[in-house]
Amino acid sequence: MKKTLLIMILMLSNLIFSQEEKKEYNWAVKINTLQLTDFVSFPTVQLSVERKINSWSSLNAEFGYQLYDTETAVDTVSLKPKGFKANIEGRIYFQELLNRDRVGKNRFYLGLQLFYRQNQKSSSLSYSRIDDEEGEYKDYVDNFGVKKSARGINLIFGSQFSVTERFIMEPFVALGYMDRNVENPGSEYDEDIHEPTNHHMIISGYDLEHDHENTVNFGLGFRMGYRF
Repeated sequence: MKKTLLIMILMLSNLIFSQEEKKEYNWAVKINTLQLTDFVSFPTVQLSVERKINSWSSLNAEFGYQLYDTETAVDTVSLKPKGFKANIEGRIYFQELLNRDRVGKNRFYLGLQLFYRQNQKSSSLSYSRIDDEEGEYKDYVDNFGVKKSARGINLIFGSQFSVTERFIMEPFVALGYMDRNVENPGSEYDEDIHEPTNHHMIISGYDLEHDHENTVNFGLGFRMGYRF
């Protein structure tokens, strides 16, 4: 009798244990920490939300708004700094795709991302030109506005790893194609007849209208988030 009772208890406990399921989290909210000090384009407070589709795929949507400027203010403010960034990304966790029963803290993924960003600011540069009256070269300072926009597509290589059950970190690399557009309201500088005279031109060159081209895009990111 005791032996039969023991077997029944073991069978019941095993049945209860087998019915226990590991809790799954279908959502995650994250902040892109590197975007807070992005000197290449412009800094934004950038948040994203990831929605799990199944065990090996998800959709990640991200939006960031420029709340401050990291550049030195120019003498004449033509445009107040402001801007935003947005992207949407479909991703595949390929280890889980190959092994549907895999459970691990580190999950490598491959994503395809569509992005768009735009911003405006003020900029300046020094240049020399021949004075019409004296016929000699003189130095001038051009203060102007900058309006930029960029759109493109990226291939994302990243890793999402769990620090705790809910807290996650997500470093990634982006490589893709980008179409840029730049406008300079109020500018008098003409690269065909004017000669830049300061090193700031190296930076300002990215703010000029002639810098309107299709180009390869490269980026780094590091998100921190919470699953729920």
